[in-house]
Amino acid sequence: MITLQILGGRKEKIRPGDVLGALTGEAGFAKEQVGKINVTDFHTYVAVDRTIARKAVKALSDGKVKGKKVKVRFLNEL
Repeated sequence: MITLQILGGRKEKIRPGDVLGALTGEAGFAKEQVGKINVTDFHTYVAVDRTIARKAVKALSDGKVKGKKVKVRFLNEL
């Protein structure tokens, strides 16, 4: 697993289900490929399988989470 950081958290009303929905619905990944989701006030951290990490960053950056564009980056490089 590798951790992604999403710039947006509780203050933007993002919940773990919103991130899971963006990854499994719009991006089309399986729920087994997504790990723990931790939402803080200003950031959201999500663990994803290493095999889909780059595609997940691209999908989240190009798509929307809870109707908003978000910036996504690797917390630690591959």
